[in-house]
Amino acid sequence: MIHSDFNWVNFDTVFNSTTTEATRTFHVDGIPFDTGYLLIQHFDVELPCHSISINGRDLPSFDIPAQQAIDRVWFLWMDRIPEGFLKQGTNEITIKRKGSEFFKIANVVVNWRERDCVGECYR
Repeated sequence: MIHSDFNWVNFDTVFNSTTTEATRTFHVDGIPFDTGYLLIQHFDVELPCHSISINGRDLPSFDIPAQQAIDRVWFLWMDRIPEGFLKQGTNEITIKRKGSEFFKIANVVVNWRERDCVGECYR
């Protein structure tokens, strides 16, 4: 059987000169396949250079978009997770600050599709 699943990951982190990286874990019960996506809640990001990695692999493209200086509100952004980045069991998501700006990350929601296999599985 194929179904969608998700996991809410609380970061609650202020990225600054002393906190340049934060890692959290989440669990995938079934066998993930196909592409997934994440939703990231961020505040006061002015440069689009910060990165997100899952299980040590950087997501492609830019991961956290810049906001205009006048937009001092929380933003929600969606980023694609390529097939093969997620695994069954414990997964790690890491956000890395690049440059010198201060910003906040509140929450990340990771979404994927998975299979519950008994015997043979078909896509």
